Amino acid sequence: MTGRRTPGSGAAASLMRNLRRARQGLCRLAGGLGAALVLLLLQPAHAPAELIERVLAAVNFEVITLSDLQQAMAFNAALGGKAGGGQTASETLEGLVNRKLIVQEAARVKFEEVPDQDAAGELATLRRHLGTDDAFRELLAGMHASEEQLRRMLRERLVVERFLEKKIGLFARATREEAHEYYAGHPQEFTGRSFPEVQKELTTVLSKQKAGQQLDQFIGELRNRADIRMNRLHEEELNKANGAR
Repeated sequence: MTGRRTPGSGAAASLMRNLRRARQGLCRLAGGLGAALVLLLLQPAHAPAELIERVLAAVNFEVITLSDLQQAMAFNAALGGKAGGGQTASETLEGLVNRKLIVQEAARVKFEEVPDQDAAGELATLRRHLGTDDAFRELLAGMHASEEQLRRMLRERLVVERFLEKKIGLFARATREEAHEYYAGHPQEFTGRSFPEVQKELTTVLSKQKAGQQLDQFIGELRNRADIRMNRLHEEELNKANGAR
């Protein structure tokens, strides 16, 4: 009796072996899923399976897409100034990486949220700056963005501005002594002007210099401890973005 198999016992044993192999396969799949996702994010834009979005970079596994870059460039161009007229697509992408790092750091330290009314106020200020509803609609069309997407962008910019002001701005004020030391050391720049006449202007300039230096240091620290992956196969997309400016 012990040497005999009951009917169906061979099929049951085979089924159990298949189930064990299937479980082992799922475990291997789960273990390699993170790496697979990274490879998917960094696929060339011309891969046979076309992605919905072209991923240009991943910052601590949060992606920056070609659409993000195009929207930022269109926004900067519409607002004018150096950001709109002087930055290349590569420079703008680096700026987006830095902004992503700052937003992530603000979230990590649980920095205060930007209220809805503040984001709405930024949107209203932008509309006034543009002057007309047609100009506002033209901006949205140029960015290929909805009004809600633009509102989210403005909210993120507010987070960055307020976080940096609290993190750096409050501690980057030049003192009267520092201003006077600069004044005394550069008399050729202030010919015919007394220190009290230039103190406010000089303090402002020195404060901006200090803030810039501290910001560069802060960004450097964030980048050093971040996982930043740039898609080195994105030059074609960046060239197209440059040409669209």
